[in-house]
Amino acid sequence: MIREKLKTRNGKRFIMAVAFIFVIAVMIVGRATFGGVVQEYDLPYSAWTTSMFVLQGAMVLVYSIVFTLLCSIPLGFILLGESEQK
Repeated sequence: MIREKLKTRNGKRFIMAVAFIFVIAVMIVGRATFGGVVQEYDLPYSAWTTSMFVLQGAMVLVYSIVFTLLCSIPLGFILLGESEQK
């Protein structure tokens, strides 16, 4: 049932909107996370270890997925919900 809805025009719009939201979330959360460490601890990227990059990247990925899921709920209702025809 969901697979058929995703193949429709509104389903493709939904997928594109979710991808767009994910990209925006990665940009915002990434800037806040990586930039926050650099500003707060006055630690330039050249002083970071590999594990610090991996840990911050994982945090950005998790938070971006959560924000994307939360923002895609209303889009799912709007684009994939039942259309009323009167």
